[in-house]
Amino acid sequence: MHALILSFLWSGLGLAQVVMVMRTPLLKYVMMACLLGGLAVGGFAQADVDSPYSLFGVGQLRSKTMNVRLKGMGGTCNAMMGGGLINAANPASYAKIDSLSFLFNAGFYFKSSTFRTSNLSEPSRNASFNHVSMAFGLFPWWKTALGVQPFSSAGYTMLVNRTRDGIGSTTLRFRGSGGLNQAFWGNGFKLGKHVAVGANVYYVFGNSQTETSLYFPDSSYYIGSRRNLDLMVNSFMFDYGLLFNTPVGNDMHLSLGLTYNQKVKLKGVQTIFVRSIEEDMDTEVEYLIDTIAYKTSGSKTTIPQGFGFGVALQKTDRWTFGADFNWMQWSQFAHQGVTEDLKDSWNVTVGAEFTPRHTSVTGYFSRVTYRFGGFFEKGFVCLPGNDGQDHNINKVGITAGLSLPLPRTLSKINVAFEFGQYGTRAGGLIEEQYVRMDVGVAVHELWFVKRKYK
Repeated sequence: MHALILSFLWSGLGLAQVVMVMRTPLLKYVMMACLLGGLAVGGFAQADVDSPYSLFGVGQLRSKTMNVRLKGMGGTCNAMMGGGLINAANPASYAKIDSLSFLFNAGFYFKSSTFRTSNLSEPSRNASFNHVSMAFGLFPWWKTALGVQPFSSAGYTMLVNRTRDGIGSTTLRFRGSGGLNQAFWGNGFKLGKHVAVGANVYYVFGNSQTETSLYFPDSSYYIGSRRNLDLMVNSFMFDYGLLFNTPVGNDMHLSLGLTYNQKVKLKGVQTIFVRSIEEDMDTEVEYLIDTIAYKTSGSKTTIPQGFGFGVALQKTDRWTFGADFNWMQWSQFAHQGVTEDLKDSWNVTVGAEFTPRHTSVTGYFSRVTYRFGGFFEKGFVCLPGNDGQDHNINKVGITAGLSLPLPRTLSKINVAFEFGQYGTRAGGLIEEQYVRMDVGVAVHELWFVKRKYK
């Protein structure tokens, strides 16, 4: 609960400050509409099924970038920068924010999925808050950013039915819910004309619940049991970035970006509660028999290191092409010193954006920015199928997006669409096919202009 309150107050305070200083009435209404829409989504959206693969690790990881503009480019972010962009994926990009600007970003998403096996299908709908962030300059060589965004989430229910000699049928039920959020403070610094460095410090908070239940539907001689594990995390993470930018032609710039995620141990508190139970599997009426164990202790979850590399070629105010490679050492993930059988993961992304004519006065759609991209991710989960083979749980997708400029302002409404596939139906496993829409507002205000009066 404290995590929800912190996120709520932080985002509300930030938005209130922005709205108070806005000089464009239309923008005030747009911002309030986005806030109300985001709060409604966060308060009432149902996430019955996130992904069955959120059983592993810390859950279903959110994408490296939450910025809607970059999501329209396949998530390409490591070398992306610009005067109106808040790119938390590479904190060095903050240094490229215009010194006179105040930036505010907020967004939420809607997702429609279908989970399939070789002979079953189940739909799911999902919607949630995505991110809120702001950035501004402290000095011409030092820019800072703050924000809140999700880190991971879990939402699944799975049943495993088996028949054992002398016992009869048994049922194992796995349930998981909750997730982690992260509030960050980042700083970017210029080192000369072409180089910038930066760092983010994240406060990771939240809680997750996992439940494992064993039932004996055919036997009155065996009593079922349930193990609940509640994990609450309050800890810090760090990542770092480097950017090199140089002109390569008439109004053209080449950018190279490096990112590094530091290996950390997230500290928290976990509670284990084991009970003997009886439950009618049809009505889900439960009868508690006895408490077997109850224990609360400190916890440590090892989040491994990772790095990313990106390249971007940009023609000022016209087009941008970019590509990324990211790697994460998930084989070193551990909880309470116990490793899981996870694999190192990597992904590649490509993306582009194009603005026909940003100075057009009469043609609105000439000022709209159009984006497209794609990605492939080799996941950290590898599972055996009923065909006797191991299958990597990978993710692949294409994206498209728009930036819609608001009248008489530098601010924009960003929309991104993602069409993807996660997992596989091979070997009796589960495949998710989904469509996702992200909507965000990118406020760009000039705060620090010295007024001259005659």
